[in-house]
Amino acid sequence: MTAYLTPGELIGSLPDTCADTLHVIALPAHTDSTSAWRLTSPSGAAFPVTQVRDKTTIEIAGHVRDAMPAHRDIDLVIVIIAENHSRNRLPLRAAIAALEADLRPAGHTVIGRYWAPHTRPGAPWRDYRRSTHLGTVITPRPGLDFAAPIQLGGDAPTPTWGLPFTESGETLPANLGRFARRIVPFLVRRGDEANRIVAHATIQASRGEFIDNVTAFAVTAALADNAVYGPMLLPPNEFDPQRVEQLWMALYRGRPDPSARARLATLIAASAVRRGDRRLTACALAHAHGAPGAATVGLLFQQHASAEVVEHELDETAGRVGATRW
Repeated sequence: MTAYLTPGELIGSLPDTCADTLHVIALPAHTDSTSAWRLTSPSGAAFPVTQVRDKTTIEIAGHVRDAMPAHRDIDLVIVIIAENHSRNRLPLRAAIAALEADLRPAGHTVIGRYWAPHTRPGAPWRDYRRSTHLGTVITPRPGLDFAAPIQLGGDAPTPTWGLPFTESGETLPANLGRFARRIVPFLVRRGDEANRIVAHATIQASRGEFIDNVTAFAVTAALADNAVYGPMLLPPNEFDPQRVEQLWMALYRGRPDPSARARLATLIAASAVRRGDRRLTACALAHAHGAPGAATVGLLFQQHASAEVVEHELDETAGRVGATRW
């Protein structure tokens, strides 16, 4: 028999920890007659937030897959327990979105993503998809069996969150005042300031954090300069590419200007073809028409170019674009 669980009850069933933690919780989706165990707490994987920032998305996803029961049909819920939260900034958004995108090909559907400062009853929780969806952590009902099928009350599977080019998800450069929209483009074009802003935003994304709205607008304004945009076709290897792609995707969704959107789509395509993700490359290229470097990425994609050729050609393209005046 399926049990219905609220997000507050699920969070309340987690162990209270002294460190900020990312929990990936496994919830059985269907009856499994082979399970004879009754679990009083949910199973899954847990990562200290510092570890999430230090590890790549691929490493975290590998640990999650290893921790999941191989013979069970399960859904996943991601919960961040962290004190550090402001009203418009939930922690590790880029990391969560990139992790979800990486788990999806293995058949794992994430049905909920939540934040709470701690797991004790009375703590507030928020939904990463809808900031207005909030509640209170409560003590789980006695007799709950976490080995039995569970449906998270009030939530349906939403496999499109975190995917590129959808209406839902993050839209970072939004609700800016008229002053910011007028003055920021001038500020970011002064000398090395544009490169500094974009580099800082990329580093933040690679650690799992998204940037604020004004910085997001500054980044898209800075990427209009080829000297800034060109090097982003081949960002440093120490960055987690999937998290950085999530930043470009979020900026794409929040930017109405067609030329800016084409550049952002090209950056996504370049990153995806570099790491061998042909599905995302094709999706991004459909939106990259006319941007510098898009034709080269398209040729590399069509020719099934090897990793060495992709690296060399993107490096050459980045140099040519960066030397061209915008």
